[in-house]
Amino acid sequence: MPKVPWRVRLGDIGELEVKTRLVHFSIATKYDRDVGIDFYCELLARGSPSTPFYVQAKGTQHFDKNWSRSIPKSSVLYWLGQAHPVFLVVYDDKANSCYWMSIENRRYDFLSRMSSTANTIRIQMDKSQVMETGANDAFIRQIKADTRSIMLWRGYPQWRGEGYVKRLPKSPRSEIEASRIKENIRKNMYSLIQHQLLVGDLDGAYNCCDYLTRVDRSHYNHFVWLGQINALRGNKEAAKESFDEALSICERDKVWPRKSMMRLKEAIRYEIRKLDAK
Repeated sequence: MPKVPWRVRLGDIGELEVKTRLVHFSIATKYDRDVGIDFYCELLARGSPSTPFYVQAKGTQHFDKNWSRSIPKSSVLYWLGQAHPVFLVVYDDKANSCYWMSIENRRYDFLSRMSSTANTIRIQMDKSQVMETGANDAFIRQIKADTRSIMLWRGYPQWRGEGYVKRLPKSPRSEIEASRIKENIRKNMYSLIQHQLLVGDLDGAYNCCDYLTRVDRSHYNHFVWLGQINALRGNKEAAKESFDEALSICERDKVWPRKSMMRLKEAIRYEIRKLDAK
């Protein structure tokens, strides 16, 4: 008769024990194929599914003061690339206990270790974070904190706290986050400007576009749009100043392909000629 190795059975036991604890405060769905995440979960809020998170479960018989494992860098990057928080939960078979670690809470530590020549990252977990059979307030708080952290990493700062009065979002922790916030501001403002132009709100479109040119002077199209809006508002001199600045930004750009750049500059000069013809 074929035999099932203890390592495989221990893995199955670990997944079962972890799920037994997860179902007290979330809906936990086991993935049919494990590619680095075992469970997709949704936190229960007053009995209804709410905040999503993921869990990778491990089983062990050797969790003394600490548990450690070398994890492929590709797996760690996969965890960090998820849209929702990932937690590593280890089941200690000898103690019948589960311990957890937030992957998101270690983001910058893990990223700093990606530059090493090794193909793996050593992850160590202690017994300070216990997943109980029942309420897990610390774990739930971490899910919510990690969700905000991931949104900040992606450039979307979130209000802190719950209820009517909330605290300000956290400031970006790195230049990566700051640049992503700026880029998302640009995208949101672009959409808003288009909406305001469609509904005929020229003043609103002008205010948004003027704000963009003050916050970020590196993009020619901010000034092209401002020039076009000023032209619609009848402010010919301000429109020409904006178009001239757009041309200047194009001239300073040494990366843009020359043929494409020539067409772009000609389009801006055409806008200026239209103004002069009025």
